[in-house]
Amino acid sequence: MVMKKTLILFAGLFLISVVAGCFGEDYDVGVPTAHLHIDAHVLSQSVQLTEANIHWYSSSGKVEDTIEDIEEYAQSQDEIKIFPGQDASLDFKENKENGGDIWSAPTISAVLWKNGEKTEIEMNEQREFQFPTKEGNYVFEASFKDGSNAAQYVGNIVIKDDTQTSR
Repeated sequence: MVMKKTLILFAGLFLISVVAGCFGEDYDVGVPTAHLHIDAHVLSQSVQLTEANIHWYSSSGKVEDTIEDIEEYAQSQDEIKIFPGQDASLDFKENKENGGDIWSAPTISAVLWKNGEKTEIEMNEQREFQFPTKEGNYVFEASFKDGSNAAQYVGNIVIKDDTQTSR
């Protein structure tokens, strides 16, 4: 009888400590940052993309930003130079300023815009892809959707083969 009461007491204390531990966790899921990783072997780089349209709600508040003309906005950003056919990948990270990185099952997509026409970017499961081989100025748009939250990111891409010399 004493053993049963002791076991119930320890089980109750354990349950209380587990539940209390959950209250101390920070589940605030803020707007992530988007990063474009450009694989150029020795010259590889990672560039943080610029936030565009954001509709995000979390316990730390609401973020609502709307950009009317995505192409114009992206082209006003610093140029990101890419070689034709360049390998790249897309990554999203916890934004340290607003906390949280617990996303349930985000839907991630990317497109390239050129002169008002959009081309879907096919990514594998690791979000790796290749840029087109056609040179020119492009707008890179990445979308991150998680439940009712949505974030859009842009980059000003210039695809050019700098290894060719001008004549």
